[in-house]
Amino acid sequence: MSTTKPQRINVEFVSAYPSRPLRGEDAYAAIIGDVLARMAAALGHDVTREYYVNDAGAQADALARGVYARCLAPTEFEADEITALAAAVRTGLSKDLFEAVEADWLPAVRRAAVEAAMASIREGLTALDVQFDTFTHESSLETRGELFRLFSDFARKDALMDSSGNLINAAPEKPAERLMLDTVSRGDLRPRPLTDGDGRYTYYAADLAYHSDKLARGYDLLIDVFRKDHSSYAPGLIAGVDLMSAGKAKLSVCLIDPVRPAMAEEPSPRAPAAQGLPSLEELLAYYGARLLRRLFLTHAPGEPLELACCTEIRTVLLDADKLCASALALPISDIDGQSLETPLTEAAFNARNPHMLMKSADELAAQFIKAGKITPKGRATLSQLLATLGLAQ
Repeated sequence: MSTTKPQRINVEFVSAYPSRPLRGEDAYAAIIGDVLARMAAALGHDVTREYYVNDAGAQADALARGVYARCLAPTEFEADEITALAAAVRTGLSKDLFEAVEADWLPAVRRAAVEAAMASIREGLTALDVQFDTFTHESSLETRGELFRLFSDFARKDALMDSSGNLINAAPEKPAERLMLDTVSRGDLRPRPLTDGDGRYTYYAADLAYHSDKLARGYDLLIDVFRKDHSSYAPGLIAGVDLMSAGKAKLSVCLIDPVRPAMAEEPSPRAPAAQGLPSLEELLAYYGARLLRRLFLTHAPGEPLELACCTEIRTVLLDADKLCASALALPISDIDGQSLETPLTEAAFNARNPHMLMKSADELAAQFIKAGKITPKGRATLSQLLATLGLAQ
């Protein structure tokens, strides 16, 4: 159990756009988010694992139009992820939709496309042994009404500004110009745009509405798993959450390294490494879910993660996994030691760094192997660390 008071924690991760199956970079985020949630639960916190489904707005409409066009004329488009999605939904759509005006077919096609994509995404998550407690759909949030409420609250808190940086004391119900949020006073480097020059809500504003929904559910701590290319975006979101919650709740952002392709020693005949990253299907077929999880968890943060189907990498991962199993099978020592599971887990969780916990588990196993025996508390510690990492023996 944690040395701190138990909290209600929401961990949002993956949230890949519902237009394609999961990729290797999504799997990396899935494992990191999963272990963060496991660590929080092991420390006694009440944890919710959340996936945000982007199924509304201009991007979702563009997806629906792309799927619809491929349903009408499948042979006129190159084989890609949208074409595959169209093939998956076409037979389930009413024939009347293909003679209807856009206002009639767009919602139905959008819904069918998202459902088909999410079915594929869920399959990938299951293969990775990653579970979610809730899938929140953007379409379920009353974003426009919530944003007006938020903007009004920002105005009352002297944080709503016009494009020149002047404070606005009342939020317009229908913005017609650029509005800004003063996040600088809460540690950000610059104010954040809430609307563009024509009064259209920005992605940042919609993200604030989503996080406001999470805050309304009573969480003490929100954790978002982002790619490192979101590092400049994160401070504005953290400041926005602090403003919305009046400092009562916090947002913590875990930034993961980018993933890039590496020349594979054994390229797949279906998708040579030179064409880019191996697919999640290929990675799972080559490494298996267990070793793939270990691959992500042993990557040292700070450098891009190179993904390839490589015999040398697989051998190293397999040897490390066998070392932990061998340590747990060692004779029991007569002298017991101190349980290290809680301080190790707490340190890794507070740093938002699952890699620390993987390193601790491997180092502990190596120490026991060197000693030739294991203490009862040492065995319990190593077993619990591996379970928290999703690598229970």
